[in-house]
Amino acid sequence: MGIKSDYAGQYLTGQNETIIYEGNRVSSVILMLQGKLDVLLSPFDKAPNGGECTADDSCRLFTLDQNTFLSINDILKSGKNSFSLRSREACNLYCFPASSANGIRDIMNTQKDYSTYIVSSLATLIDLSYDSYQKLLPICRSLDILVKNLSVYYWAIKDKYYFKYSPEIENLDYYKNAYQEAKDNGVHIFPVDTDSLSNTYICENCSEAEDEIDGADFDYFSKLLNVPLEQRKGFFNSESYVCEYHIKNGSELMESLVGEIKNKLSKLYSNINCLYTAPVNLMSSYAKITVDSKDDKEAALTIYGIMEQSAVVIANCISRLQNEFDCFSSITVSKINEMVEAVKDKAFINRITQNDDGTYSGNELPKELENSLDKILTICGCTMDFKDSFNKRLCHFRALKDKSASDSEARELRSSLTGDFFTVYEAAFKKAQESEQYPKIISMFLNFGYMDERLVTKEQAIALYRLCDKEYQKSRFNIYNSTKWLQEIYSNKKEPSINDFGQDYYDVFRDMKKRKIVTDLDKPAYEKDFNAKISFEINNMLKTNQKVCHGHMSSYFPILHRDIITRDLEKAVVTPHKITDAIMNILETDFSVFYREIWYKNEKKNIEKEPIMKEILPDIIIVPTFGSRASMWQEITGRGRNTPGRFIFPAFTDENIYDMVLKLMGTFRWELCRTMMGVAWNDITEKSLTSEYTDYIQFYKKNHDLSEEAKGKIKVQIQKNRNMMKDIFTSDYDIWINYESKGILRLNKIARSILFRHCPLPIEQRTNLAKQPAFADLCMQLNTTRAKTAKSLTNRYNKLFKNGPMDEDMEANLIFYRDL
Repeated sequence: MGIKSDYAGQYLTGQNETIIYEGNRVSSVILMLQGKLDVLLSPFDKAPNGGECTADDSCRLFTLDQNTFLSINDILKSGKNSFSLRSREACNLYCFPASSANGIRDIMNTQKDYSTYIVSSLATLIDLSYDSYQKLLPICRSLDILVKNLSVYYWAIKDKYYFKYSPEIENLDYYKNAYQEAKDNGVHIFPVDTDSLSNTYICENCSEAEDEIDGADFDYFSKLLNVPLEQRKGFFNSESYVCEYHIKNGSELMESLVGEIKNKLSKLYSNINCLYTAPVNLMSSYAKITVDSKDDKEAALTIYGIMEQSAVVIANCISRLQNEFDCFSSITVSKINEMVEAVKDKAFINRITQNDDGTYSGNELPKELENSLDKILTICGCTMDFKDSFNKRLCHFRALKDKSASDSEARELRSSLTGDFFTVYEAAFKKAQESEQYPKIISMFLNFGYMDERLVTKEQAIALYRLCDKEYQKSRFNIYNSTKWLQEIYSNKKEPSINDFGQDYYDVFRDMKKRKIVTDLDKPAYEKDFNAKISFEINNMLKTNQKVCHGHMSSYFPILHRDIITRDLEKAVVTPHKITDAIMNILETDFSVFYREIWYKNEKKNIEKEPIMKEILPDIIIVPTFGSRASMWQEITGRGRNTPGRFIFPAFTDENIYDMVLKLMGTFRWELCRTMMGVAWNDITEKSLTSEYTDYIQFYKKNHDLSEEAKGKIKVQIQKNRNMMKDIFTSDYDIWINYESKGILRLNKIARSILFRHCPLPIEQRTNLAKQPAFADLCMQLNTTRAKTAKSLTNRYNKLFKNGPMDEDMEANLIFYRDL
């Protein structure tokens, strides 16, 4: 029903009642005394069917709480409602008649504090609207890139595979010129990089300069809300001109913001219509082309791959829009996946091997993979006796019905083959390195643990054959497959990792020297023996971490076989892109995880010894196994505290990589702190993450700040993690990143305090959390501490560099405390 024009007085609503409609004339200022209102915005000026827009056509941007004035900005600007308002629960409203600035002045004159409440309400609207705008941006960008890329790919595959179907899709013809221009400029369209479908434009001429809003003005109104209410009252109630100035500027800002959001929503609806909801759309067109091309396996699989990844992007975006904005409820996400599966069945999609040029050559096993085991052993120079013995035992293993059996015969068989596997592995790398030739079969062996085509299905062998040559874009992190990592050690660019006892390559020499096996005279030759370094790395780091990353110690077997492969290999492959995405996701919350305090020297600039926070990114190594765990093998390299740690991942996994990385990062935080603190790691007089957390766990029963319920939870947590302090902390770190950082309280106040100080959140998140009582004091203390440090550093660095530019590392240290 809604509030009628020119209505004045109290108005009571039921639940889910639309009280005003977007675009209608504004005739009153509404004060919500009690209840909650959803703020809705339509992407259309007119409904798609040509009629008037309704709240059902709109997206829910946010929800308003009680004691909020509404429609102020609309009275001063357009005279029409910017939004629709719908009651989330029963509301008690009061309507003040007003249609101009004078009417608003009259309202402010009725009560002294109304001036403050009106400005605060407008600031709240601006803050929440801008937050919604920020949430919409990545979704809009992903779908916009996807539409344009699919349109370009349409012409690219039409040019390559000569199909006849030409769908009538808006603007599709425009991208024919874009494709042709890209082709003429030498842009490589094939092989298709499906991982980049929604994050990188194929053609530069498809991208548009995005005029994103300058956030400075919005930050002002957001920070205004952080000012205590009594101080705001004293400011705005003291001078009407100041209040009216803020209302005028805020209304102008609100009008431009609503316009931007509406433009984004309009483009969003247009793109989703083009992709999926229109009678003839890009997804249905790709589905038809895939099925029509079923006799051309290369074409079918190429087009299907594009369609499959596009469906993932569309489903993810629509799920987010449904969950966060209550729109597109008419779309059933599962039907998108059902459409893809139906196309897969109709087109008889099979896994097909990929040639070097990105084309497909059918689904027959490549000749290079026939008799794989014999070829690998021959290339490695194994003797006939060794080959016969290995082949006989592997044949026995293939015949086992249960290859993970725990009986003594199966365990002994796996153990004997495991030892010889690493002998062959070492020989294979050294032979390939000496000859500077890496046949595909050797790359598959070194990087994936593949040895015998009879141990995997034909499709799995073909997938491995194709994956071994796949190249990935350079990442922010140093990520190596097993071959490239061993090459780094062989070329003396990296030192070997530690062994199971925490000893590195040089510690072992010192140990042998103590036992008088070697002397100092042997040291130069020992340090230059790159074959020995390779052997050390394979038989320690690689051998141990292949087992750790596999995740099942009792059934571990180093050779890849179908029984441990639980997912399509091309989906299960752990790529640098996936690892980087997971790490960057966590860094958005725990930005300082890779920072550590080191002593900095620079003789050229007369810097003798300065403590600075330095970000040192880890080396990441992918080992040949299908596994379920990642390993934090080293927090530093050697004895230098300014050296990178080493993270190990399996080549394939069916686990969530984000979860693997999160646990690994928690472990890294703990171990790095232990190393940096040395013997004082658990000394409570030396404040650190490990000392404070250890003290908290050891003496929680005597802690009067913890309730009995909290103590009970800690007891269960300790038991669940087998009294392992590192694992107890990692479980809390998981909660800190996934919940507490978002304002969802799960930890007790002691654990929260420790994590807040030692795993600090970015300044933007701290600002948001400061509004919650549980975080207010913590935020104030941390911000004060960091501000004091930044001020002290600024004064010191100004003196140090008064005659020249500031040193880059020291400037980065200042930024760490001042801006992060």
